[in-house]
Amino acid sequence: MEIYEAFIVIFTFLLINVPVFVSLYAYVFKDLNLVAKLAIGVVYWFSAFFTHELVPFIGVLILLFRVHGKTEDEMQTRNINIWAAKARDIVFVAGITLIFKGVINQINKLYVYVLNIYFSIEAKPQEIIKEFAVGEMYYKVLLFVLVVVLAPFVEEYIFRYYIYDKLLLKSMPSAAAAIISTTLFTMLHFNLSGIPTFFGLGLYCTFIYERKGFYGAVTAHMVSNLVTAVFLIA
Repeated sequence: MEIYEAFIVIFTFLLINVPVFVSLYAYVFKDLNLVAKLAIGVVYWFSAFFTHELVPFIGVLILLFRVHGKTEDEMQTRNINIWAAKARDIVFVAGITLIFKGVINQINKLYVYVLNIYFSIEAKPQEIIKEFAVGEMYYKVLLFVLVVVLAPFVEEYIFRYYIYDKLLLKSMPSAAAAIISTTLFTMLHFNLSGIPTFFGLGLYCTFIYERKGFYGAVTAHMVSNLVTAVFLIA
């Protein structure tokens, strides 16, 4: 493995897991004794190394059901309850996300065309897209669950709630916080051919998060990934 590839693997692994583990430690594990904390920490990191986003997904579910919207006393930066899930909002977000997906796909196609024609750069598809194309059906089902269910919950918690809302908004304007968190979100996916899609999705989910809360952003992310997954499987 090349050095830069090893760096990317380590970077993405830490970016996905550190925010979730820190939140679990602060909210769920804080009253446990030192031995219990160490034991849970070892189990978490060992399991996370072999299960991709499954362990942080479980961690996010624990935080959503046991902490956020119930015992969290942090001052919110907006007038809406970001942890409320309203069916009307979910349906609305799903609908407008289909429109967004169509627009961003066309922008991305133009971007890839420019790379190929004017810069002689062959933009390769994301690795998971290749796996969808050539994998067995059972593997495609596993990838589908990962992409459509696990990833939206984990990534929206990390990039929209933890990095954008909890960390960055305290010290900078919302536009700067959105750009920085979205840049990190784009770097997580590390694919030249998909930069407009990932950056656009990050900004779009931030916009939805501000107006419809966490579950609105998760819905937007899910629908976007669902459209991609359906086309790949079909």
